[in-house]
Formats: sequence, structure tokens, C-alpha cells
Amino acid sequence: MREKACTICKETFTYKNKSKQYCSNACKQQALRNREKVKLIRAVVSRPAAGSLETTELINRIFNTYIKQVEAMCKEMSIHYSTVIFMKDMIQSLKVAAPIDSKLKTQLEQMKGVMTTLYKYSQNNQCEYGYCSFDQRTANNALNTLKHIKRLRNKQSRERPED
Repeated sequence: MREKACTICKETFTYKNKSKQYCSNACKQQALRNREKVKLIRAVVSRPAAGSLETTELINRIFNTYIKQVEAMCKEMSIHYSTVIFMKDMIQSLKVAAPIDSKLKTQLEQMKGVMTTLYKYSQNNQCEYGYCSFDQRTANNALNTLKHIKRLRNKQSRERPED
């Protein structure tokens, strides 16, 4: 048997097939999520007209995915430290691509604050394999902020005129 490091969690694992890149199905699923997010981010960044309706819709779609994932992270689901870093960086990228002086930019700023808090906590509280779970206080604070963001997003979607 040969050994190599998992491309997601960097943990060493044994393998028979040399094309195997991940130590577990969880890492394989996380890699898929990461690839999907990168595709969406590239689509947003490659748009020539920043602030256009199409770009805003893509940012909203990615943002909704992030909200769901952070909710899952805060409900006692462990997550790898590298994923927290990835999400924190992508929220910053979305914020840069969002239309200037928009409600979306404000919501992304709030989400960036949530991700920064989770990032700081996960830096100091990860297991030997790089995974972390958030304590009740940190999770509750993040979930309360997410509720506020979701309320704003729902209010904003009701205010939008239908075409």
C-alpha cells in the first residue's frame, strides 16, 4: 500500500489506485462544493459590467448557498479549517464584485463579519486533522446574525417589483 496526502484536509491516507485524491467521501464532497463555488465566482468576476442585473443574481445565488452552509456549520456540523478560510475569502470577493452602495454589499459585509468570527475561532479550536466545531456561544451569535441577514434579504425580495 502507498500513502499520500488528501488534497482537501492534507491528512495522509493509504490507497490502491494512484488517481485517488481524497481520504474520505466527506473530503470528496467538499472538493466538489469548492469547485462549484469557484465556477460561480469566476462567472461573477469575468462579467464585464459589474453591478449588472445578471452579476447581482449570480452573487445572490452564491450568497444564498453560503448562508445555508454557515447555518449547517453552526448546527454542530464539523468543518475543515481550509473550508472556513475558503468561504471567508470568497465572501470578500463577492463583496468586491457587488454593486456599490447596494443593500447586497451591506449584507455581504455582515456575512464577512460572521466568517471572520468563525475563522478566528476555528484557528484556535481545531482537532489534529484540521476539523473544527463551534461552541454554543459562537454558533448562536453567527446564527442570530444570519437570521438578521435572511430577514433583510426576504424584505428586499418582497420590495423588488415583479417583471
